[in-house]
Amino acid sequence: MEPLYYADYLQLKKLLDSQDLESTRAGNTVHDEMLFIIVHQAYELWFKQILWELEAITGVLSAPSVDESEMLQIVAHLERIVEIQKLLIAQIDVLETMTPLDFLEFRNYLIPASGFQSAQFRMIENRLGVRPEDRLRLAGAPYTTALDAADREAVAEAEVGTSLFDLVDQWLSRTPFLDEGSFHFWAEYRQAVRAMLEVDRAVIAANPNLTPAERDAQLQGFDHTMDLYEAVFDPDRH
Repeated sequence: MEPLYYADYLQLKKLLDSQDLESTRAGNTVHDEMLFIIVHQAYELWFKQILWELEAITGVLSAPSVDESEMLQIVAHLERIVEIQKLLIAQIDVLETMTPLDFLEFRNYLIPASGFQSAQFRMIENRLGVRPEDRLRLAGAPYTTALDAADREAVAEAEVGTSLFDLVDQWLSRTPFLDEGSFHFWAEYRQAVRAMLEVDRAVIAANPNLTPAERDAQLQGFDHTMDLYEAVFDPDRH
């Protein structure tokens, strides 16, 4: 058996040969298109890792019961996703070294390709718990319209699967501490939230630095926040 070689293990030839500039294909190579491609390829690689972490988490939470020792591993997966997201945001700083005018030099070569066609991003949304009815329609069309047939199928599969949101909700609903003797978690939580919000509302109402219009606007926004909290206690709304 031959010893494993670094470049072979990482398939670097395939990876480093995957930057095919459309501007070069058109006979007018634009320098910054290479940066644009590499940044977005890096996004997709990290999206793949996020999906890998989510698969591990949902695999554990899908069991009828979850051993407490496994919660540490779930938290580790989630913390890794958080760190990946920090990297994804930091990549924007690199991308912003390309000016809008630099981007316009090759943008026309990319039409009609768009980040809206990132199937992995949509799969992450679905596996986290974004529901079809929660999505805004683009030009009145479903969010999958921009995807090709294979990607639509993969995204649809992620859409019908049990999401992380649902699995966490199910896990919480069967967690023993929710109801123990005279203690009822949801009732206590609801009471605590209401008490906190009532204090906040009173502060807004009594603030002498607000004009009547500003006070009304803030109270209206506050009432919306309170309504969102109330939705937590109504299964039909969340």
